[in-house]
Amino acid sequence: MKREMRRAEMQQKTGQEKQQDTRWEGKEKIKRPGRGIYFRLAWTGIRKNRQLYDPYFVAGMAMVMVFYIFRFLGASDVVAQLPGKEVLPVLFDVGGWGIGVFSIPFLFYTSAGLIKSRKKELGLYNILGMNKGNLFHILFWETVISYVVTLLGGLLLGVAFSKVAELGLCNIMDKQINYRIYVDGASALTAAALFAVIYFLILLNSLYQIRKNNPIELLRGGSVGERPPKSRKIPAILGLLLLAAAYGIAIKMKNPVGAGEVAAVGVFLIGGTFLLFLCVSVFLCRVLQNNKKYYYKTSHFVTISTMTFRMKRNGASLAAICILVTLILAILSFAVAFYSGSIGTVNNHYPYDAGVSVEIPAENVPEEMTSGAYTRKLRAELENVTKNYEDTANLEISEDYSANLMAVMEDGCLDLRLDMRDTWYTPGYFTGWERGNQKIVYVHVLSLNDYNRLCGTSYTLSPDEAILASEDVRYGSDHLILCDGKNIKVKEQTRKLPVMTGVRLDGIALDVYHCDEIYLAVPDLYSFMGGNESAARYDEANYMAYHWEFGVNVDGTDQEKQDIYEKIENAVAKLPGQEKASSDTVCYLKAERGERFYGLAGGLLFLAIIMNVLFVFVTALIMYYKQISEGYEDQSRFAIMQKIGMTKAEIKKSIRSQMLTVFSLPLLVAGVHFVFTSNIIYIMLNYSVMDNRPLLNRVMLLCYLIFAVIYSAVYALTSRTYYKIVNRR
Repeated sequence: MKREMRRAEMQQKTGQEKQQDTRWEGKEKIKRPGRGIYFRLAWTGIRKNRQLYDPYFVAGMAMVMVFYIFRFLGASDVVAQLPGKEVLPVLFDVGGWGIGVFSIPFLFYTSAGLIKSRKKELGLYNILGMNKGNLFHILFWETVISYVVTLLGGLLLGVAFSKVAELGLCNIMDKQINYRIYVDGASALTAAALFAVIYFLILLNSLYQIRKNNPIELLRGGSVGERPPKSRKIPAILGLLLLAAAYGIAIKMKNPVGAGEVAAVGVFLIGGTFLLFLCVSVFLCRVLQNNKKYYYKTSHFVTISTMTFRMKRNGASLAAICILVTLILAILSFAVAFYSGSIGTVNNHYPYDAGVSVEIPAENVPEEMTSGAYTRKLRAELENVTKNYEDTANLEISEDYSANLMAVMEDGCLDLRLDMRDTWYTPGYFTGWERGNQKIVYVHVLSLNDYNRLCGTSYTLSPDEAILASEDVRYGSDHLILCDGKNIKVKEQTRKLPVMTGVRLDGIALDVYHCDEIYLAVPDLYSFMGGNESAARYDEANYMAYHWEFGVNVDGTDQEKQDIYEKIENAVAKLPGQEKASSDTVCYLKAERGERFYGLAGGLLFLAIIMNVLFVFVTALIMYYKQISEGYEDQSRFAIMQKIGMTKAEIKKSIRSQMLTVFSLPLLVAGVHFVFTSNIIYIMLNYSVMDNRPLLNRVMLLCYLIFAVIYSAVYALTSRTYYKIVNRR
């Protein structure tokens, strides 16, 4: 009996223990799913907020895609074989890292819009029992999902469009196309590492935003208005001063443009624009509110009220749009002008299919200028070369002598008595050191016979007269002064320039001197320059050198041009003193030099197109996020306005007034920035031996008009999105 009672007690205890184990297991079953609930909440939050997350994913994918494409092109074997291969890989590598750096503030901006819109939802989670640690887990998984989707989508698009980009680059340069598709693993890994760092920083920023707010602040995060700054005058004056300084530096900037000057213009322009938009927004709102006839109208009342509600954010976002628009216009104008003028630049500097400009050594000048002894063998050899091709190709041959020197114009008069060495501090970059009423010019002196033959004119001159020709210099005197003090009368000034080789464009090198040029046609070249007596004086004080130029146009095949060029090059190499490889003796084949220059121009244009497409996309996305976030904020307000009698037509009119007021300002201010900073673009074109201000002006106007159309289309689309949101029940 006792045994049965003990057995029953044992069974009862065992049953209780099992029941307790079952309860414990049930509790464990309830707790264990918590390990995956954060991922599910993160994924649900993304799905429920697709209107916000889809553009965010697209923005990240675009950044990854462009970064991968630039890195891919920088390492491409095809690009390494294109004209300008010395420069193109560097351009694409720099452009890729520039996009990577630009991605940081841009993705931070878009993520800030996301976290602001999600604050109410996260605050509700907090009130329902989740602590900050739980919210951190949700944000962590949202960031991981965003990173994975962005990286995979961006790399997929990058691989797909990298070949398209490569083909487009080959097409711009009119080169043979290779259709082999492959993935650059190094570029993909670099993109993965870079954007992992960016999204980690975004996660830290999101966690900080949640940590510093309590549940009530999170719930009200999107509905609290902004207080205007206490002082508007000081920031407004400072903003205007910064813009005035930026404009002044840009207008007065001379060649060469310094990195410090460009950086100063950029910093002053950005700072001044942000301060100006912020303070003007505040000032404009106050002025319009005080104008009762304007303010107390249906459309204006709502427009000014909503602008006042978010005046700080309006100033920051509109300033960012303005800076982006200015950057887009500047990059596009430079690239299009450079590409459009590249053909004319090559033709101006290399007027013949093949040719040579030989610097006569100082010790050989007297015999060469009196009897032609130094180049006699060279001329005979070149004559034999051209005779061999007379039967197979039509040849046009030209040769001439010139004396080339640096000189100073003082008070508008060319004075060759002035010592060039006393007018500058460091060789090169002459125009940066012009003093007062002095102007430094590059002078080409040639005989009247050569000038008439090269220009097709029939001028006559007396021994004390000269013809002055220049496209850029406005000569303010009727005479010029030689080194011995003798005055030479300027019989006529003309803009008709002789066809001569521009020896300073050497391959892909840029012309950093940028001096205005003057051509002097004189009765006799050697005697005009003082003969042997003045040669040493000019050589020492004005860096003068005599040149003999030979050029030939070949109406034949490319191979015939190549053969003639090689024979010219071989003949020039035999001249005494040319083994020193003097930089002022240039032997050229126009097709080869032009190919390098066109390659550089095509690469810059392609780079500018990709970057501008990306910047336009970024600008559109900033406008979209601004409209989305403000639409959700204004939804309840417009609902109240409808209840008290405001019609949908009046709402649409109010929205149109608000959008035109807000979005027209960045375009107009960017146009002003564009005009005042155009001198920098012009100087950069001069760096590339391209001096064509009318072409640049036409390109700038065309780029502004085209972008205005694109900007208007983006404005229309974003305004429609805003209207749909505020009218949603």
